[in-house]
Order: sequence, then C-alpha cells, then structure tokens
Amino acid sequence: MTLAIEESMAVFLLAVAFDILIGEPPVRIHPVVWIGRLISFLRARAGPTKVQGMLLAITVIAVSVLAAHLLVRAAGVLPVLPLLVGAYLFKSTFAIRCLLETSSNIGRMIEQDIEVAKQMLPALVGRDTASLSSAQASSAVIESLSENYVDSILSPIFYYILFTPLGLGLEAAIAFKAISTMDSMIGYKKPGLKELGYAGARLDDLANWIPARLSIILIALARPRGALSAIRAALKYHSATPSPNSGWPMAAAAGSLKIRLEKPGEYILLEENPDPKTQDIPRAIGLMQSAIALSLLAAIISLVLGGLLP
Repeated sequence: MTLAIEESMAVFLLAVAFDILIGEPPVRIHPVVWIGRLISFLRARAGPTKVQGMLLAITVIAVSVLAAHLLVRAAGVLPVLPLLVGAYLFKSTFAIRCLLETSSNIGRMIEQDIEVAKQMLPALVGRDTASLSSAQASSAVIESLSENYVDSILSPIFYYILFTPLGLGLEAAIAFKAISTMDSMIGYKKPGLKELGYAGARLDDLANWIPARLSIILIALARPRGALSAIRAALKYHSATPSPNSGWPMAAAAGSLKIRLEKPGEYILLEENPDPKTQDIPRAIGLMQSAIALSLLAAIISLVLGGLLP
C-alpha cells in the first residue's frame, strides 16, 4: 500500500474504534455542533430566497471542509497527531454506537412505558409522537434506524472511500456531513424554509442517492434468508416515501424482517405484512448491526485494494 492509503486506513480504523468504544465527543468540541452553529449564524443573516440558500450551502460546505483540512495540516507539527486529528474529525461524520444505543433504549421503553417512549422518540424521528400506538412507535424506531443507517453511517463512509484515492477522503466525508446537517436544520420542507432550505435539501437528496441504493444490497446480505424479500420490497415500495432515498433502506428492512412500516398520514410500506411488535426492534437492530459490519468490511477491502492498484 502507498503511504497515503496506509494513512487513510489508519484514520478509518481509529475513527471506527473511537465511535464504537467511546461514542460521541462532548458537545462543546463536537465538529458537527460547530457546523450547526455556523448554519444557525448564516441562517439568521440570510434572506428567504433560493439564491441566499445556495450561498449559505456553498459557504457552509467550503468553511467546514477548509477548517478540517487546515486542522489536519496544522497538526503536522507533531508525529502521529495528524492521524489522530483526522480520525477525530472523520468519526464526527458517522454515529454507529449512538444510533444503535438510542434505538435500543427507546425500543425497551416502548415495552415498559409507552408514554415515556413517546417523549424519547424525537431523538430519532421528527413526527408528532403524542398519539402513536405501540406498533406505530415501534415502526418509527425501525424506520429511523434503517434510514439513518444510510444518512449517518453508510454515506459518509462511502464518500471517504470514494475520494481517498484523490487524497480527499476526509474532506469529502466532512462535506457530506455539512450537507446532511443543513438538511436536518433548514430542510426546505420545514415551515418557513421552502426557499432558503431548498439547496441544502436537494444536495442531501443527491448526496444520498447512490448510498441509499447500495444499502439494499448490504441489508439483503446482512440477513441472507430474507435477502430476496428485502430486494423485492425495496424495488416495489421505495417510491412510497416523500424522500427519493429513505424508502430504499426502510422498505428493504421491512421486507427482510417481514413487517409493515407506517408513518401515519404519510406512507405505508408492505401493507400486507403484520404490524411490528416491540420484539421486532432488537431484530431490526441485529439486522442493522450486520449491515454496518458489512459496510465497514467493504470499506476496508476497498482501501486495501486501492493501495494494491498501481
């Protein structure tokens, strides 16, 4: 392997280890929190137009990428420090432990106290949770778990691997996270943000387009006995959701687990299947754990092969 690929592999492995063993860094030093503050600062000063939204998006992406690049460069004054800084920044773009733990905690609470679970659900979903039944709350967890597998794990890793041969893996992952954070904060479907948030939301749709479709292969492989059902469900129901991307992993997960998923008033996936029970949440977590493991393995293999190629 070339030195650049070796360094990229080290950053990748350190970042994954950090995420799994430690989890999220403190809020005050979390890179994504700082990206969010930049978005809030610019939003308060931007006009409600698409042009202003485009300028905001360009600024957020450029500042985030440049800051990450310069931090790694500045760390070069000490040996090994650039790898540690790079790993810390890269880790901030994905959240394996947080997603799995939050889903598991809410799943257990649905069974123990549905009212408390409804108060916890906004950590995962944006819908109104007050009137959700136990089945609908379980569905919300599974939907969010599968959708966030793409947005919070697969996509940043995908862009890291894709741009590593150009020496821009970290920068690409940070750019994706900046786009994703913009979408979550000022996505154009939120009230009052139809124009200003349009650019960020459309960029998010574009950035997740390939990873969302790759996810059905990984979800299918994660549970081979449900692979055919997962692929059939994704191909049939992917367009049932308003998002052009979220339907792919959600439908694949529903097909693999043979359950029905529903966001009341919005969509139903696999209507012919039974409603999910609280016991299906651990099954969904197990499915996503396997899909995540396959994603990490595929990433490592890609880095190794990239280092072997002339």
